[in-house]
Amino acid sequence: MNKNISVIIPTLQKNEELLKNLINSLYRDDAVDEIIVIDNAAKGLNMSNDKLRIIVPESNLYVNPSWNLGVKEAKNEIVALLNDDITIPENFCGDVAAGMSSDMGVVGFDRTYIEVTEEIKRPPVKTNISLLPLKYRPLHWGVAIFCFKTSYFEIPDELKIFYGDDWLFLKNKKEGKTNYQISGQRIFHYGSLSSKSKNLNPITKQDKKIYKKLTLKWWQHIFNFEFVYGGFRLTVFGIEFVHHWSKKH
Repeated sequence: MNKNISVIIPTLQKNEELLKNLINSLYRDDAVDEIIVIDNAAKGLNMSNDKLRIIVPESNLYVNPSWNLGVKEAKNEIVALLNDDITIPENFCGDVAAGMSSDMGVVGFDRTYIEVTEEIKRPPVKTNISLLPLKYRPLHWGVAIFCFKTSYFEIPDELKIFYGDDWLFLKNKKEGKTNYQISGQRIFHYGSLSSKSKNLNPITKQDKKIYKKLTLKWWQHIFNFEFVYGGFRLTVFGIEFVHHWSKKH
């Protein structure tokens, strides 16, 4: 089976050095033969190579619509949706794809192997990767997502920044497919260059409201119990209570 990968990176170019380091790492990965950058900053990028495609939308598409566009444009059957603020080891995408099969759902990341940092570091030491089945989506699972196009369900345009990974996880689960997490390999995450901005709070609230409307039945808005993020969420008369079993999950 052809395991070539199209990598999709939406960006506002908050840190150009990080972005270029990531692109250079991907360029050296033989399994990656297409790197699609969605330049939502419309700044242009002083960089070119034979794998790189830069798409500049007329206006900021935000993350989830950028993923939709990138997957539509991708020429390969395996796509990777990567944050622009991560540092990965050499041949990372190829190593992940080697363990994938077309009957899988979506592959995300095990948060215990994500090291949050505020400085640009050398790529992490390369170690063996395992893909472990998941019942519930953990936190930070969506910083690096891999799937076959047959497991990608277009995210509703109303969801701008958040809940895109939740949508993909849920839709595959409903289709009877098993979702996975990447374990055993550490990566560095610079710390949400864009999503931690206070300016995004209104979008965060709106995305949450829309996601609930799209995925919950009417009575679940009143009372609902679900296992999430290594714990559970209880909703009683519209008020949410969240509990985590352990900070390690």
